[in-house]
Amino acid sequence: MHKSEKLNELGQKLLLFDVYGGLLTEKQQQALALTYNEDYSLGEIASMLNVSRQAVFDSVRRSEELLQSYEAKLGLIGRNRREAKLLEQLTQAEKQADWRQVAAVREALARELRD
Repeated sequence: MHKSEKLNELGQKLLLFDVYGGLLTEKQQQALALTYNEDYSLGEIASMLNVSRQAVFDSVRRSEELLQSYEAKLGLIGRNRREAKLLEQLTQAEKQADWRQVAAVREALARELRD
């Protein structure tokens, strides 16, 4: 995996944690925060939490899977991205005074907000 792919993957994990982290248990939140935000190793986290390295690994893996399942079910991040894209399209259409496009994008945005 290339460096940029790893950064994109980490960015996605951080975004999922930011949006859905509150749905995790306190221990899961702590393990992920120490992993992502503080960049501690599994061994360091295990020592801090008085658990095995394997327990930390399992907790982080399960927590990441949970975060992904929350996005698959709730889709908050995807919805936010779609809305941002539509708002950008609306801004561009307004700058170009393309009023038919403005109306079309507004309708698409209204549909997105209703769904």
